[in-house]
Amino acid sequence: MYDFQNIALLGQPNVGKTTIFNVLTGSSQKIGNWPGVTVEKREGEFTYENVHFMVTDLPGIYSLNSDSIDQKISRDFIIKSAETKNNVILNIVDTSNINRNLYLTLQLMELGISPVICLNLIDEAEKSGMKIDIKKLSEKLQSVVLKTSGRYNIGIDELKKAVYDYSPEKQEIKYSKLLEDSAKVLENNINASLIPKKYEKISRRGIAIALLEGDPEFLSTFDEDIVNLRNNIKEKVENEIKHDIESYVVEQRYKKIDDILSEVTKGCEFYDDVDSIVTHPAYGFLVFLAVFYLMFKFVYGLGDVFTGIIAGIFEVILESLSLIIPSAYQGILIDGLFSGVGAVLEFFPLVFLMILSLSVLEDTGYLSRVTALMHGIMSKFGLNGKSTIPLLTCLGCTVPGIMGSRFISNHKERLITMLVAPLVPCSARFVIIGFLAAVFFPQNATLFTISIIGITILLMMLVSYILGKLIKGKSDDLIFELPPYRVPDWKNVFKMTWQKGKEFLKKAGTVIALGSVLFYALTTYPTPDYNYAMSIGTIIEPLTMLMGLDGTAGLSLLFGIFAKELVVSVLEISYSGNILEYLTPLNAFVLALVSTIYIPCVSAIAALYLETRSLKWTGFGLAYNLGLATIVGIIVHTMGRFFGF
Repeated sequence: MYDFQNIALLGQPNVGKTTIFNVLTGSSQKIGNWPGVTVEKREGEFTYENVHFMVTDLPGIYSLNSDSIDQKISRDFIIKSAETKNNVILNIVDTSNINRNLYLTLQLMELGISPVICLNLIDEAEKSGMKIDIKKLSEKLQSVVLKTSGRYNIGIDELKKAVYDYSPEKQEIKYSKLLEDSAKVLENNINASLIPKKYEKISRRGIAIALLEGDPEFLSTFDEDIVNLRNNIKEKVENEIKHDIESYVVEQRYKKIDDILSEVTKGCEFYDDVDSIVTHPAYGFLVFLAVFYLMFKFVYGLGDVFTGIIAGIFEVILESLSLIIPSAYQGILIDGLFSGVGAVLEFFPLVFLMILSLSVLEDTGYLSRVTALMHGIMSKFGLNGKSTIPLLTCLGCTVPGIMGSRFISNHKERLITMLVAPLVPCSARFVIIGFLAAVFFPQNATLFTISIIGITILLMMLVSYILGKLIKGKSDDLIFELPPYRVPDWKNVFKMTWQKGKEFLKKAGTVIALGSVLFYALTTYPTPDYNYAMSIGTIIEPLTMLMGLDGTAGLSLLFGIFAKELVVSVLEISYSGNILEYLTPLNAFVLALVSTIYIPCVSAIAALYLETRSLKWTGFGLAYNLGLATIVGIIVHTMGRFFGF
């Protein structure tokens, strides 16, 4: 037994992997990025029987092929972990979808990895009538198999003990004679000297099957002789099976899974009736509109209550501070720092409730149905159903939305998704929309918000369609994995909401605070009557006036590039709380629209560059966002004036 062991959690998305990670590690978690990319890396630790365990939560993936960044990260981590013996792979399986989930398990075994298998969410599966013979399944897979449920702490002690007692077992999962013979020929020709150091510790059979399956990384790693041999075998096999060998390998894995499960499972309740409605092209879309309308009603209805309370608290704080802070510092501290930050923090409830609502919809399994529902529409505009989740994630923050696009294996569709993601209003832009709605349209805040979102969605589809025609490449067919409907795991939902929400608070305490102070200085020096902000506003005013926005509103857009919330902060400081005297409802609508469309914040720009690794596409994204916002602003302002607004 080692004093120190590593555990890696591997599984498909929506299998409760993160809940298991949270239960195992408690509060001892660190969140960062994987080296060289902006993929989130979560690590934690726990101690059991005086042995220290370091736990890594790998990205949720459907396959170990190297088609996407997440899959490559997970596979590289697993291959690397095979080099040492004190590593355990916990394969988290959604029991209700066990036939799909075991696909990843078989791929692990092909590489010679012996995992501990957790049949997670077992409470839901058994409630729906599903029964599994654990002992027989363990014998069939020649692995340790456990029943777990992170949310109800089922099987967690047994899981810790299984990891503590872990001892690798040799598995032999065999496919058809044709596939096995083909793999054997390739395997026998892969001499030790030909195997790159990276793959020395993994099974040669696994390497052979990956080559037959056409894994791009393996094909590019091995020399020409091996690739030519693989191509000859592929041609012979395809002549016999009359279709491509890549599909044949996939078929063989699922056939093996069906054989294994036929003797160990029985009884399962599905939700076909409900899904036939929520994924229906017509009814499903109505359900989608109703769900999101109710979500925004909830966010603004409850959010307004807390926003008012926070505004009242800040008024009291500012009055109290004005009594104790010397008059020489009141300008920069009260009018600059606290007023600017306070104006943004008032809208924290909206941000929190928006993230909470999306987390609940994701946890119930509804967002996966939205993916299936939207695929038909999205595919007509150069996107696919997988684009839906990253774009919906952008409602919380554009950065994870752009990063979330790595689930899309098709390069063209992923690039288009990243380029149009900034058009989805993020939580920071909801602060601007919420602020302007509360001031100019207090009785129709929901309608105002939906109008802004509706226009941006239409623009997003238009831009996607044009990019789909301009960018070369083919689209992928999509296979959907619909998780069962679940009661949200509230503990996990609030924890994830708080982790994302506190990033907003951090930003308010740093970037927004500094921005507010900087803006106050620009509006005060060298003199309050003729200051630097007026000079900048005068320079950009000829352009912004085409959209009906004065230099001050234009200046707020300029500051919004650093952090979108600064738009509100600048407006509050510049107009001294009397914005109604300076802007009309039409100006407010144009400002909200342009704020949503134009250049994303610095963090989103950085994420776009890191994900595309291309100055060309990053520059293109910024240029079209700016150009589109200007054109739309001018058109809406002109039309508004024409109709008498």
